Amino acid sequence: MAPPPPSVTIIEDGRVAVPPPPPPEPALFKLTALDAQWIPLPLIQRVLVFDDGGEGRIPPFEDVVAALRASLAVTVARLLPLAGRIVHLPETGEAAIDCSGRGGGVRFVVAECGGADAARVARDADHDVALMEQLAPVLDADARPAETMAAQVTRLGGGGGGVAVGVALHHAVVDGRSVWRFIEAWAACCRGDDAWSAAPAPAFDRAAVALPDGEELARDVLRKYVPNLPVVSTQIHRISLNSIVFLKKFTFQKNMFKYF
Repeated sequence: MAPPPPSVTIIEDGRVAVPPPPPPEPALFKLTALDAQWIPLPLIQRVLVFDDGGEGRIPPFEDVVAALRASLAVTVARLLPLAGRIVHLPETGEAAIDCSGRGGGVRFVVAECGGADAARVARDADHDVALMEQLAPVLDADARPAETMAAQVTRLGGGGGGVAVGVALHHAVVDGRSVWRFIEAWAACCRGDDAWSAAPAPAFDRAAVALPDGEELARDVLRKYVPNLPVVSTQIHRISLNSIVFLKKFTFQKNMFKYF
């Protein structure tokens, strides 16, 4: 009989406080038509696994949690939309990211999983999907206001020990590239990288995106993709394992693509 899959136990489900932007910085960023179309899509989730290998390379778990928590607060203070809430503005029919701090900060989960071997989790060609889903936090994005991100740190007790760091981010706030930019910034801050802290802060002013009839276009997009705001219906399409294997073989066939 196969052993039961490892289960994750939540130790702490709290928040990392992030101060609101100082005046005259805006605390509300209206979503453009380019942003609004992503509201109903599933979250972007990523899991990073660090294998200690029994060599004591990773500091004590409590120190890891403290360092990640403190550096997350500093990082998100420079990336305020990640600490905000996506809200519906019924008076105008628009949606926006509210960074005023009324949401209480970024959700930060601390967990442990005694049966997960970090080396296997990180290196197995076929990942344990059920475990990976437990190592990444989940946001409730089906109604407004909706959180824009959450983080989870999990102690992996099997094998030589290790740590998993998972993030979940709302697709209306980040895309695939900016997820990794955020993770790189968080890692640099956690290391105490002075170059990161000295770099110019990014700009989030949507006014820089000049679209013809931009506000009305954003409302049209919202009416099309999320007509029942503030409630959002998210569609998740499940693909069988055989279909995934077929797609991998099809995509990576030699000489299939030509590069110019």
